[in-house]
Amino acid sequence: MGLNGFDPDVPTPPIVLAAFEDAVSAMTAAGATIIDLDAAGFVFPPANNETLVLCFDFRNDVQSYFATRVGVPVAHGTLTDAIAFNNAHSDEEIPYFNQDLFEFCNALLPGPDDPQPAFGGVTYNQALAEDQNEGVNGIDLALSTFRLDAVISATDNPAWATDLLYGDHFIYGTSSLAAPPGYPIVQVPAGMVFGIPLGVSFFGTAFSEPTLIKLASGFEAVTQVRAHNLPTFAQTVPFDHITRQQLQQLPLPASESQQATTPPPSRVPGKGRKPRAF
Repeated sequence: MGLNGFDPDVPTPPIVLAAFEDAVSAMTAAGATIIDLDAAGFVFPPANNETLVLCFDFRNDVQSYFATRVGVPVAHGTLTDAIAFNNAHSDEEIPYFNQDLFEFCNALLPGPDDPQPAFGGVTYNQALAEDQNEGVNGIDLALSTFRLDAVISATDNPAWATDLLYGDHFIYGTSSLAAPPGYPIVQVPAGMVFGIPLGVSFFGTAFSEPTLIKLASGFEAVTQVRAHNLPTFAQTVPFDHITRQQLQQLPLPASESQQATTPPPSRVPGKGRKPRAF
């Protein structure tokens, strides 16, 4: 199956595909039975309005949290108060990025059955039902249909550098298989790509953490990826794969230099999925 198709506009580099396939091969060599869910024709249902649930809950939960605070500016306040405080102290609180997501969440209508214009009229309760359906007719159905212990997939693209202009260099992620219904995930290192770690995720049904921990621990015992690549703070992004070219930073004209200091709006990237199972 591989990872082709995570993002139709960004082809997955062959070296990333190879690293994930090596991880799957290591599981097979250790005795696991791997079933390619794509090849079997299994399709995970979407949870297209997951962000609605996240934003709605975030706004309300922030208010609940602030109600427990004392001696701080936003004690007993709301998300509106937090936004106003950040704006009033922008030099300290938000010197590099803005509050697009805070403001987006705060603009949602208050009721769980209010149609939300930003989500095409979908209500919070309707979005929540979509999230729950993704678990029942996604991971649960895959586990029961194919008699599986877990579903596996690459966690996301290899770790990336974050900068003050573009923020995260995010291509794809697979957490949406489990996050909407609230199912557990265990993620461990699966390999290295140009010195950058790539993860593998083990997904299961509700309260299946003991099984997932056992499987992930067994994978780590066999592969030893973590033991051979201890976490570190890299001085720079790896450049050992760059050959036959001299990189040079050219000065920008004054007008463009000014524009470059203004970060773009925050984005919620799409998430792909291409799982296997065993």
